[in-house]
Order: sequence, then structure tokens, then C-alpha cells
Amino acid sequence: MSKTILIVEDDKSVQKLLSDALEGEGFSVLVEKDGNWALKTFETKNVDFIIMDVLIPVMNGFQLADRIRKSPKGESIPILMISGVYRAVSHRNEAIKKYRVLDYLDKPVKLEQIFNILKKTFGSEYPGLSPAPKPESRGETYADSMGISERYEVDRQEEEMSFDISTKGNLRDTPFPELLSAFYQKRATGVLLLKYEKIKKIVYIRDGRPIFVKSNLLNECLGRVLVREKMITEEELNESVKLMKDSGRQQGTILIEMGAISPHNLKYGLEKQLEIKLYDIFGWPEGEYQFNLKDDFETPITTLELSVASLVYEGIKRNYDVGKIEQYLERFQNQYLHPNPNPQLRFQEMLMDEDEENILKSIDGSRTLRETMMNSQISRERMLRFIFALKMTGMIVINPYPAGQEAPPPIPVAPPPLPVKQAEPPKIQQESIIPLEDREIKNKIVKKLSVAKSGNYFDLLGVNQMSTVSEVKKAYIALAKEFHPDRIPNSAGREVRKMAEELFQILTEAHNTLIDEQKRQEYVSKVMQAGKAEAADDVTRLLAAEGKFQAGEEFLKKRLFSKAVENFREAIELYPEEAEYFAHYGWALYQSEPENQEVLKKARDALATAITKNPKLDKAYLFMGYIYKGINRDDLAERQFEKAIQCNPDCTDALRELKLLDMKKRELKR
Repeated sequence: MSKTILIVEDDKSVQKLLSDALEGEGFSVLVEKDGNWALKTFETKNVDFIIMDVLIPVMNGFQLADRIRKSPKGESIPILMISGVYRAVSHRNEAIKKYRVLDYLDKPVKLEQIFNILKKTFGSEYPGLSPAPKPESRGETYADSMGISERYEVDRQEEEMSFDISTKGNLRDTPFPELLSAFYQKRATGVLLLKYEKIKKIVYIRDGRPIFVKSNLLNECLGRVLVREKMITEEELNESVKLMKDSGRQQGTILIEMGAISPHNLKYGLEKQLEIKLYDIFGWPEGEYQFNLKDDFETPITTLELSVASLVYEGIKRNYDVGKIEQYLERFQNQYLHPNPNPQLRFQEMLMDEDEENILKSIDGSRTLRETMMNSQISRERMLRFIFALKMTGMIVINPYPAGQEAPPPIPVAPPPLPVKQAEPPKIQQESIIPLEDREIKNKIVKKLSVAKSGNYFDLLGVNQMSTVSEVKKAYIALAKEFHPDRIPNSAGREVRKMAEELFQILTEAHNTLIDEQKRQEYVSKVMQAGKAEAADDVTRLLAAEGKFQAGEEFLKKRLFSKAVENFREAIELYPEEAEYFAHYGWALYQSEPENQEVLKKARDALATAITKNPKLDKAYLFMGYIYKGINRDDLAERQFEKAIQCNPDCTDALRELKLLDMKKRELKR
């Protein structure tokens, strides 16, 4: 029977790296980001092992371990602690002595260390690598109404797509990883239909990134996934389906109210559902595909958050036939591995452990594929999958010449031809950064872009006119990794990613100029002497708008609604691309005159605009819910609060409102 591991970690990248690796070993995984919910999950679920970070919100790792150890259920549960901050020997000794943890590892942790601890803990019960299920063996049980609805939606959309095909082919000839990479390189936006026997999948792609997936397999519906991942029991699933049919409410909210799942684990489960649908395609031996250019599809609240390179590598690790990989790479055995000279491809974000990062760093064009494989410290199969992923994504190129003899080609992957017809000009629809935790990302990019446009290349890269070529390259690589557009989550929105792409291009231009002696001299004489140019209008406008927005927030806190409305309106006039400005404007407007029907309409229109610009803005749904509640439309308010939680599991205001509405319903029934 599969063992269940609870991961308590608030760093999304570490959380994802651990959960994917452990699931690859055959474990079931539960994930929480703070100590309070972790304790609740431990108390209500069957957990066999806990991996916890020390520095987590609400209740830190030491406090959580103490609470667990004091409970009868937690006296003997194996606990592994990790930390990137508390590295002193005293912390390690205290954790081992006081909380009886198995080990206390410093970040970044090596996966092999964790696997070895788990193998020692479980012995013969260690699950090992679980083979992926065959597509033809899928059952179709535990279907809920949403799963059935999606099945019909896939069939309907297939029929619509048959009238407008931009490109088509078969996965037998074009591997799925290569197809995804082609969309990424061309920044394509559209709908990809894939069919294998009776299985149909639709992958929605925006700006080259897969964002969500629909499937006609009923066993890929949310409830079935949650049961399979041991996040809920079959009994809890059946009860939630019944309550969902009776009330018409969302299954996730019902599961939260039942105490069957936490908001964070629900979000994790929804994302896991999308990944399962996508990763399944990597295991298809063949399958027809067709791609249609389309940019007017609606973006849902829950989307795939991983970069394309990370999705490709994870799909290859989970389901791609290693025999096909070995056959593909055989032709390159005596050719040399080079880092891609194209920085946009070379510095893609791919989730890797320390061993894999070291292998990637060692690829410099001096060794052949055979030599690289022979010198590897990881298993042959793992190495094959890693090199194949690097090749498919274009992070490396392979050619017959070692470094210095002949430059490798600029782009390694020969992607299949994408849309043969001209795409219509995309509709102007900006999706801005919304979740509060992402605001720091936007501000960092805006500030750096301001330096890029108003400063000079030396300031931008953090070097001086006396810096060597080596120092310039080192500074550029660090910044290229930090500001690569792949690092921008979907929740940050398309507008922020466009800024990141513009910044990345300027960084690359600065690097190319300063490493060339002649170009550097020309730059110093022509540009530096001319003085700093004025910052670009868009950056200036955004910085000014942020000032107005922050002032509006302060007035809102002080309940000075008219002044808040005025500042939010000015923020919108300065930078109408930002959805958060519209959300706060609508909420302040409503509060300024809650009885005025004309003002009410304007407020709702502003909130609807915010949601259109960014479907992941929890505040917009929360404010809309408050308004509906204020006009006694509890049914509509409830749906808005549910969406707010789906966007942000930490939206405690929405959780509280749902509980109050549920209590109100029960009182009315008495």
C-alpha cells in the first residue's frame, strides 16, 4: 500500500520539487504551506512521514513538531526537518534531541539524501518507482457532474475545431515534448486538440505556455484525482458529490466545509489535476494532433503554473518511454553538448535538484554526450531523461564540434511547422499582477526596467567601465536567470511578463555590447557622454500609478471613501492595464454610496473589468461577493467567495463569509 508524506513548505519551488520527486518514487503526497493547516491535516489524514521546513508561516517548524509530538497520533511519526536559515549546530541538535527528528538538512537539499532516509525508514515497504498506467486501461468511475460536463465540452469543441485547422500531425512523428517546445519558441496562442484511440485532450496555450487542459476521461475529474492522490477518502468523495448535486455549489468548497481538505491542499489538488491530464499525453505511443490559432478563450482561475521547460522535464520523467529516448540520443553519442547561445532558451526555468544543476553547469562544449554520460554520478536512466529534456527544450545544443572549433547552431530544436495561416491581430486584453504576494515581483521588474531605460548598461548589469569581460558575463548570467520571463508566474499576468521579456532583451543587448571591446568603446563615447535618457513613458506611468494606488489604499483603511475613489481613479487613468486598480476602485465606489443604484452599477462594472483583465484576482471576487451580500443576493455572493478561495487559499475573509452564509442557511431551515 502506498505511503503518504506530508510536506510542510511555503516556498513553491521547493514544494514542487519535493512533491514531484516523491510522487515519482511512488508516494502519495499532501502539501501545506503553514503550520496551522499542517497540524489540522496531520490530525485528520493518514500520514506516514512528515517533511517540514523550519521557517513557515503562522506556526514555525519547531512549534509544529512540538504540537505533533505531544499528540498520541504523533508520538512516533517520522519527521525530517529542512532549513535554509537556521543552520547552526545547536538548531540541529535541538531538533534531533527535543523533537526526535530523523535528520535536519540544510537547503538546498539533495533528493538522494531524502530518498535514503525514506528507504531506511520504510525498508521493504518503500514503494519504489510506480509505473505509469496504460492509457487503454483507464476506468471511468467516480464521475461528478463537472467531470461529465467537461467530457461533453471536449466533444463539442472537437467538432467546432474541425472547421478551422491551422496545423496537424501525429505524435509518432513529432514527440509531444518537441511540440510543446515549438509552441514556446513561437510564443503561439491557440487550442491544441490531441486524440489517442478514444481518449481526447484539449490543451489551451497562451503566449507559448500551456495554461489548462480538458479531458474526456472521467477518471481525471477532480474528485477521482483527489481520491487517487489520497487527499480525500472515497466516502468523502461520495458525500461531496451528493451535497454538490443537492446545493449546486462547487465541490472544492464543500470539501473544505466538510473538513475533508484544507484550502491549500484543494489548490494543490486542482493544479495536480491539470498536471495529470497533461503528463498523461507524454506516455502516448502515438496520437493525432491539430492546432488552431485562437486567442479569445477564457482563462480559468486555476492554471498550470510551471514553466514549459519544467512541464516538459516532469512529463518526460513520469511517462516518456526511456527506450525511445535512448534510441533518439544514440545518433548524438559522439557529438558535443553546448549551452544554447540563445539566452532566451538557455536560461529557461527548469526545476532541477543540485546534481542536475551541476551537470547543466558542466556542459560547456568540451565533452561529447558519451563522455558526459560516463562521468555522471546519477543513474543512466535519469541522465538519459535529463539530457533529452535539455535537448527538447533547447536549453542545450548538440553538434559535431567541440567549443572553440565551430560555433553551434543558434537554435537546436527543429520545431514542427506551426500555424500556416496568418493569425488575426490579438485582442488587447491585459492581465495584470494581482495576488498580493506577486506584487513584489512586479515592483522588482518595474524598478529594474526603469534602470534599463533611464540608466546605462553598466548600471543595469551592476558593473563598471573597468570590469572585465568575465565579470560582465558573470553579472549577466545572474540577472538573466533572475529576470527570465519563465520566472514570472501566471498569476502575475501577461502585462508583467511582457515587461520581463522587454527587460530580458535589454539585459542581453547590454551584455552583447559590453563583452565586445569595439562596441563597448562606441557605447561609452556615444551613449554615456550624452547622459541618461528619460525613463520610458510606460514605466513612468506605472510608478506614478502605484503611488496613487497606495494612497488610495490608505484612504480606504481610514474609511475616507471619496478620497480613495479619487486616487484609484487617477491610478486607472495613469495605467489602465492594472486590474487591481479597477478592483479597489469598484469597492471604494460602492462603499462611498451603497444605496445609489447608479453607483452600484459602476462599481460592479469596475469589478467585472478587473476580473476580465485578471481572472486570478482574489480581491475582485471578494469585493464582488461583499456587494452581492450587501444587496441581499446571498446566492451570487457565495459563488464569488468560492472563487476568491480558489484564487487564494489564504483569503480568510472569503472563508469567513462562506461560513457565515452556511450558518444563515441552516438557521433558515430550522
